[in-house]
Amino acid sequence: MKAVRVLEYGGPLVVDEVPTPKLAGDELLVKVKSTAVNYLDLVKASGALRQILPVDLPWIPGHEFSGVIEQVGRDVAGWAPGDAVFGANEIGGAYAEYLTATPAVLAKKPPNLSFEEAASVPVAAQTAWQGLFTHGHLEKGQTILIHGAAGAVGGYAVQLASHAGATVVATASGDDEAYVTALGASRVIDYRAAQFENVQREKVDVVLDLIGGETQKRSFLVLKEGGRLVATTQPVSPEETAKHRVSGAMMRLGPSGEVLGKIGRQLEEGILRPDVASVYALQDAAQAWKDIGANRSPAGPGAAKRRAHGKLVLRVG
Repeated sequence: MKAVRVLEYGGPLVVDEVPTPKLAGDELLVKVKSTAVNYLDLVKASGALRQILPVDLPWIPGHEFSGVIEQVGRDVAGWAPGDAVFGANEIGGAYAEYLTATPAVLAKKPPNLSFEEAASVPVAAQTAWQGLFTHGHLEKGQTILIHGAAGAVGGYAVQLASHAGATVVATASGDDEAYVTALGASRVIDYRAAQFENVQREKVDVVLDLIGGETQKRSFLVLKEGGRLVATTQPVSPEETAKHRVSGAMMRLGPSGEVLGKIGRQLEEGILRPDVASVYALQDAAQAWKDIGANRSPAGPGAAKRRAHGKLVLRVG
């Protein structure tokens, strides 16, 4: 099968012919249709965080995908060849024509989504879901502050929190105010124009911090006593949580087919909407990496090319 691999840390992406993965009894063989590009893939491939996020080289990137079941393991029930699925895993492997996955990380693809749209969903949407509900324990009637609300995770977090009956306060650039408002935010604070803690007078029950740094530190100033801060980019200071009498945790995505199934139903009902910025051929993965890398830099040319909240997707098959 055709696959895109990283042969050594910091090395280029290489298009290779490699053996199709062997199917274990508790797995499904998925013919990949699309996979999304995530900045985490670039970080892992660089080796910069190899002590925390090591990969087995040569490595096939790609943690989220959509496709069609090709073969079912002998110990798997409830799935059949031809089923359209989407999912995410923790090891990668989706920059390839086939991958194996356990049913625990898969869900049926919403029929109203294209394979490209479906591939853009699992990592961002599940991170948002788990941040809000698994770790943040967000409830109807509460108020949440979401930092980085125009990004991939932030966009789903705004939609999910709003649908759950929470009041959503969001930080984003002024250029994205209309977008974030359309997703369900009650208030959008332009982080370039004002310090959120100076304008958000009413304290909030939950903060979902997708930014880190000073943003996280200042977030304690707007949390109610007993509130919760959930972070995705850096650990939460135990000294600050104790000082402000709140709880805090850094989360890491744990892919869940059950959660993804719930997200899939909301996508099918039109409650949630995906956002794909650009679609590339698999052999153009290196260009997609250049584009997403440039977009992460404030001075990068990619920032002028596309919206910060759209996902980049590779079309595989």
